[in-house]
Amino acid sequence: MNKILKIAHRGYSERFPENTILAFEKAIEYGCDMIELDVHLTRDRIPVVIHDDFIDRTSNGTGMVKEMSLAELREFNYNCRKDNFPFCPIPLLAEVIDLVRGKVMLNIEIKNCPNRYEGIEGIIANILDEKDFIFHSIVSSFDHIALRTIKNINPLIRTGMLYDAVWIKFIEEIKELELYSIHPSVDAVHPDQMKSAKESDLMIYPWVAKDRVTMSRLNSMGLIDGIMVNELELFNS
Repeated sequence: MNKILKIAHRGYSERFPENTILAFEKAIEYGCDMIELDVHLTRDRIPVVIHDDFIDRTSNGTGMVKEMSLAELREFNYNCRKDNFPFCPIPLLAEVIDLVRGKVMLNIEIKNCPNRYEGIEGIIANILDEKDFIFHSIVSSFDHIALRTIKNINPLIRTGMLYDAVWIKFIEEIKELELYSIHPSVDAVHPDQMKSAKESDLMIYPWVAKDRVTMSRLNSMGLIDGIMVNELELFNS
């Protein structure tokens, strides 16, 4: 059985402010193999790492990411409104690549639904190319158009399809998109579909396991290549 990769969902997000440099540093310290993060574009079209369309939940500010400049976004503290952490500025995708280089891989999720960022695929593709990081990353999304677009821009970019429900045309979809990996929610891990994915030489990275029962169920299938978790301690039996 292949080694199952330890994938830190939004960094070590169970114990540290999600999608921050601190959470990424701690995930690396704790021995993760890959970090999953989310990317939006600022008003001045710079890729920043944050999950939500709005900064309200994870920072001490308010507003929509796409309506604010990088300078405006960096005025706020993204420590999830917790007092026991240092000031956490919103990270740039480029900064995170520099941080993790030579240490772990990145799973970069394009947040493109429901608010679309025209041209985000090309911007991310350019950064991956300029940083020589294409083969150390996966670009994932629920937006299948975005996956097709970035693959057309640079066929070398490895893409991953996110989904959270089982559907009939699964096999046709994964073949059409020319994927590197699939990223089902833990509730959408269907054994027959996982077998079909492996027959198509795809990697399988479910999200997000939150307890040892789920970890055990995924491990026992013998088909999973990595598991996304908030709590990296779950990998220690």
